[in-house]
Amino acid sequence: MTFHRTLTMTSVLALMAGPALADLTAEEVLADQISQIEMYGFTAEVMDQNRSGDTLSVGSLVASAMAGEGNFKVSMGGVRLVEQGDGTVKVEYPAVMPMTVSGTSEDGETFEMSISISLTGADVTASGSTELIRYDFDIERVAVTEIEFLAPEEAKDMDMSVDVAFVNLTGFTELAAGAVRDYTAEFATESLTFAVDANVEEGEEPGHFRFEGSSQDLTSSYSGSVGQQDLMASFAESIRNGNRTEGTAAFGPTTYTFNVDSPDGTMEGAVAVAEGDFQFKMNEDGLDYGGMNRDITLTVGGSSIPFPPMTFKLAESEGRFAMPVVPGEESQDFGLRMAMKGLEIDPMIWNMFDPAGQLAHDPATLIIDIDGEGVLSADVFDPEFADSGEVPGQLDALNVNEIELSVAGARLTGDGDFTFDNSSPMPVPSGVLNMMLTGGNGLLDTLVGMGLVPEDQAMGARMMMGLFARPGDGDDTLVSTIEFNEDGSIMANGQRIK
Repeated sequence: MTFHRTLTMTSVLALMAGPALADLTAEEVLADQISQIEMYGFTAEVMDQNRSGDTLSVGSLVASAMAGEGNFKVSMGGVRLVEQGDGTVKVEYPAVMPMTVSGTSEDGETFEMSISISLTGADVTASGSTELIRYDFDIERVAVTEIEFLAPEEAKDMDMSVDVAFVNLTGFTELAAGAVRDYTAEFATESLTFAVDANVEEGEEPGHFRFEGSSQDLTSSYSGSVGQQDLMASFAESIRNGNRTEGTAAFGPTTYTFNVDSPDGTMEGAVAVAEGDFQFKMNEDGLDYGGMNRDITLTVGGSSIPFPPMTFKLAESEGRFAMPVVPGEESQDFGLRMAMKGLEIDPMIWNMFDPAGQLAHDPATLIIDIDGEGVLSADVFDPEFADSGEVPGQLDALNVNEIELSVAGARLTGDGDFTFDNSSPMPVPSGVLNMMLTGGNGLLDTLVGMGLVPEDQAMGARMMMGLFARPGDGDDTLVSTIEFNEDGSIMANGQRIK
């Protein structure tokens, strides 16, 4: 299942959980929730509906949909909708909400799993009107406490436990009426904890895997619109049907550990992150997702690693990915950024290669930041695209905003801009790439002195640098200007190399 479909299902379940005022009835709230489920391509059926005084009880709800040649069904436990007499409706859930997910894959294989969701201190209230309905929620604890695989047959023997819990979850979801429904949502939770414990077998040898962790102070706010769509819709189809979303999220101190015990030995590790945030957007302009983690510490060890436990630190880890998703004839923007700043390597590794401390042990940095424009001519998220063999479009422009590699006292930086002529079978670039290397010769001399690089290889490297670079301002500085011309020729510092 793609990320988009997983996000769709998560949105459906969130809506089930959770303003000029007007009186709302329990039936209107139930109809609204069913409408939301059906907008995602499901058919919803309410079982054992019963009205008694101010309370509407629902025994269970079944949502089913076709998924290509297969099908998908979710069965959820009951709920009580209680009119409060002030125009609002309280949504009451049982202490344990059972859920069953089942279906048939496109190749005819059946699957089924049961999930138990526990709720403690859940206060969920619907208010507003049928034109603009709002769900406010305040839940002490909501947790996935049990997952059991019932089919296929081999899945029944899977020995795995899962525990995921949100503590003090608060927020709201507000939805407008219409064929395409606008929405706004916010949530915050004091903490998220998770643990996965599994016994596995490799041949006749048993093994064990455990992954657990926690994250504090999670917040998110997002808005957009949702329209009628098919469960198997691609990003492009979903957007054409009116679906849009954008928002931000953040989290505080986060830690997780993993432990693997196999016939080949053990491996264990721990990760700690001080804080992080990310932004996301999906609309007719494309998909755009990015974020940053700060103050990261990673420790790894175990008998399967031929070293004592090692620790690595990273001041910042940053990433962004943006691309068009709706095919068209006009150029659209794309972008990619990856950055690791302040990477500190465990001293044991430095001591293995540099026991005398001849190299600079400063934190390392790697940054790649590019963007550009291109024409997307095919729906690359359509499952049929992978088998088409079709070229999905063309590249029109590429901007190298930043390149940096700093390690062991040397620093390489660069930037540039290119356009592409797509009139021939292979795109022909034209533009300029600027590069600068500081401390490169000094690092090479040190590596030769340490015996890590043979003298003849160092001489070859210096000849290459002499071909492509010229001395710059400052000691041990080389600069290079590489020009790509429309006639296909390439110039390095004014000298033709192609």
